[in-house]
Amino acid sequence: MKNSKKEIMESLLAAFPAWTVKPYVHWAVHVSLYSAKTRSYMIKKGIHFTETSPAAGVFGAKDRWAEVIMPALGYSTMPVLDLPDGTFISDTTAIIRYLEEQHPEPPMLPSDPIMRALAWLIFNYGTEGLFLNAQHYRWSFSESADFAAADIGRAIAGPTNVEVIKMMGENFQAMKLEKFPTEVGITAETIPAIEKSNELLFEKLDVHFRHYPYILGGRPSIADAAMMETLHAHLGRDIYPANIMKKTAPALYRWTETMNRPGIVDAELSQIPQEYLDPDNLPDTLLDFLKLVSDDFGPQLEASVNAYEDWLATDPERPEGAIITVDGAAMNRQKMGQMAYSQQGITIKRDAWPDIPNMHQYVLEVVDMMDAKEKSDWSELMQSVGGEIFVNTRLSRPIKLHKHQPPYAYVLGESVLGT
Repeated sequence: MKNSKKEIMESLLAAFPAWTVKPYVHWAVHVSLYSAKTRSYMIKKGIHFTETSPAAGVFGAKDRWAEVIMPALGYSTMPVLDLPDGTFISDTTAIIRYLEEQHPEPPMLPSDPIMRALAWLIFNYGTEGLFLNAQHYRWSFSESADFAAADIGRAIAGPTNVEVIKMMGENFQAMKLEKFPTEVGITAETIPAIEKSNELLFEKLDVHFRHYPYILGGRPSIADAAMMETLHAHLGRDIYPANIMKKTAPALYRWTETMNRPGIVDAELSQIPQEYLDPDNLPDTLLDFLKLVSDDFGPQLEASVNAYEDWLATDPERPEGAIITVDGAAMNRQKMGQMAYSQQGITIKRDAWPDIPNMHQYVLEVVDMMDAKEKSDWSELMQSVGGEIFVNTRLSRPIKLHKHQPPYAYVLGESVLGT
């Protein structure tokens, strides 16, 4: 007997609880750093989505990007998620928080509060803590830069106009290199620190992924999705760093492939239960990785929050909803000022953005909901990996991620931060 349409749909929803009849539209390109985060999240979540680029558009609405999305945003960014109701979200963190709330099953966040806080901590590190790694290994080496520039040219101009592709790619590359010293902090003096951090990152994650298919154990989480930004979109695709990863960290490279296909089970580690790790019995491979996160990202978090507090102090009476930037305008990168921090023994000076302090709030949200024993266990875990900064650092005033309607920006929350 043939199954009815209703029975087929019920079976589909049972297998893919996050499925929707009408797909989300993911405006993205493969060369994009942040697109790798939302793409892998939606693949592992089982979200029904279609992907398109601004140059291609979507059937029936080819010019939506140019006529609707860009005018509303006022600046260029990638990716953007079109929702079935016709609205859109313009930030990867906002997209993931929205989808996780709308489609709680299957979860991409552990239910255990310690593991959930850990997921948000690694999410922050993966989203912004590896930005210098991504930029250096793409634009400082000609074979990677040429590959990326051609990718970007195709994304902007379409795949057929070779001369325009070349011109746009070269222009984008020149713009990136010009911003390296001041905006990003990549200089001859800081490159050794970036490369040492990257070497350690490859080493520690390769060991971990020889034992576990995902960062937090036997199933994927938002931590994996965030790490895919740099580890797939730049270091796993661009020619120079991808060759290093394949030669020195093949299990890490395998993980990037696993994160880009549906399903949970990894063929090499199919014996691992599809569960998150027990916070009372975390493996040394994960603890070693967390020590690197603490060493490299802890100072960056502290410097970012200090820059935010300095920006606040210049005008303490700013109203709720004020855009967090030195010139008050919504933009892709909202500069709060300059910051300096130590990484691998070298001082890095660069622009400070509100992204890191904002995401740190999500760790604190989880911690604030913990009972006394859980808070003690969290503090003990962080102390064991040198991550006291993640416990002790708080914002005097909250940041709001306002990326679902104008102004598409990080804005100030209420004047007093609740505890």
